[in-house]
Amino acid sequence: MKYSLCLLTAFALLIPSFSHAAYTIKDGKLINTQELATLSVQEHYSLALDAYQKNNWRELVRQSSIVIKNFPSTPFALDAYFYLGVGYFHLQELDFANKQFTAYLKKQTAPKFFEQAIQYKYWIAEKYEKGAKRRVLGMESMPKWMPAHEEAKLIYDEVVTALPHHELAVQSLFGKATLQFIDEDYKASIETYQTLIRRFPKHPLACESYISIEKVYLTQCQQEYADPDFLDLAEITVRKFRQDFPNEPRIGEAEALVLQMKEEYAKDLYETARFYERTKKANASVIYYSKIVSKYPDTHTAELSRKRLAVIEGKQKKERSS
Repeated sequence: MKYSLCLLTAFALLIPSFSHAAYTIKDGKLINTQELATLSVQEHYSLALDAYQKNNWRELVRQSSIVIKNFPSTPFALDAYFYLGVGYFHLQELDFANKQFTAYLKKQTAPKFFEQAIQYKYWIAEKYEKGAKRRVLGMESMPKWMPAHEEAKLIYDEVVTALPHHELAVQSLFGKATLQFIDEDYKASIETYQTLIRRFPKHPLACESYISIEKVYLTQCQQEYADPDFLDLAEITVRKFRQDFPNEPRIGEAEALVLQMKEEYAKDLYETARFYERTKKANASVIYYSKIVSKYPDTHTAELSRKRLAVIEGKQKKERSS
């Protein structure tokens, strides 16, 4: 019953798309009559180029589709995949645009618009990263509800593979790492930032990646168990940052993030120390307060701990004298 209801719902959603155009059968396939050829392949291709020059994206999609569906074995059809992708991109149909650019790149060993197609793919991933959605089931009749972070990561990987030494590669690595961080895949995010640093050690985004790694470690120690290894790794990262960018003013920003991490660890110890102090176990609390002062001397929590140690010492002196 539930399955039938889903089918009915899907069919109801599909009905409007069929009502906008007439369809016919050609070579055993259902084809929109608006996509049937009425001219030669050269003329339809010329109309597609004209639409491209005039930024008439809907007409570009229509004419490119005519060329692909009616003249698939001609050289014009190969380039039409690229123009179809461009048209869909500018109509904000990112799912379909990416599909067409993939088809264009796969159908030729040396595509004429290779770098442009990769650039468009990068822009699609960038839009997905910023929140653009995909259509449900990848169908034009369905709404744009589906998140697309995973698709964006895959596209970023494609760009890096296609143009490994290009500016788009470094941008793609950074975009992928950022998405992994947003999706709370912290370990993968750090690994991707580190890959960027290794491949592009002097790029400005390498500097940004060092700071981003510190942000990931800080987030981990705030949201997960405060593993001391996170702090050790964060301090190692700052040392590498200083080594690679000795005159970079943002080193101070990275150091501030490490200090925030120390504050988090110190707060955990401070809560334990306060518990022992409240339960009249002064000696145990002194151990924890002293550990905070020793390990995290520059933190605000260390300053609070010094004050508590002074209070406890004063009480102990008073008790001994009395």
